[in-house]
Amino acid sequence: MNLIVFGASGRCGSHVVRRAMTRGHQVTGIARAASSYTPPDGAAVVRGDVLEPAFVEHVIPGHDAVISCLGMRYRHPWAPRESPDDFTSRATRHIVEGMKAAGIRRIGVISAAGVGDSREVLNWPMRLLLRTSNVGVAYADLERVESVLRQSSLDWQAVRPTTLTHRPATGRVRLTARYPATATIPREDVADFMLREMEGARFSERTPMITAG
Repeated sequence: MNLIVFGASGRCGSHVVRRAMTRGHQVTGIARAASSYTPPDGAAVVRGDVLEPAFVEHVIPGHDAVISCLGMRYRHPWAPRESPDDFTSRATRHIVEGMKAAGIRRIGVISAAGVGDSREVLNWPMRLLLRTSNVGVAYADLERVESVLRQSSLDWQAVRPTTLTHRPATGRVRLTARYPATATIPREDVADFMLREMEGARFSERTPMITAG
């Protein structure tokens, strides 16, 4: 499969690119112009601004499917935000329009456990973060992302991981209907899940909530 990965230099996107290459896919990673990201051998990288519709429309053609690991940038939950409050949803709109223009129908994106109809299962520390920090701003934008996809007529999936970690992959990803404070999942596991779903004939669910263990 010829994949284009938006947010390739990020903490999840870099795993998606690397794992996709080991699974035999062709990969084009999209990264910010200022990023120092170096892709793995055999992967291409294109640098530019995903908030520029012309750039997004230019890079999408020629691929079979899209994976987006874009997300709001901030150094910690209470630090100044380094991207606009609508960064992810605005970029997703550009991606959707670029896909339609290129005739590409399949897209998988990273959302988060607790977004949309999974909000009621949020644990209390996450509820506090949503009220007091950048996490709430990011979640609001992810809800807009899912709305954009829902209205797009594309074949889409928004993966909702529990708390992300830097730990090595466990290989034990499972669907969950709960999000206790102890629920975590390594970013490598999220990457593997997204790739397996993309490789299937159809997505198993539109908004799977996943955790490790």
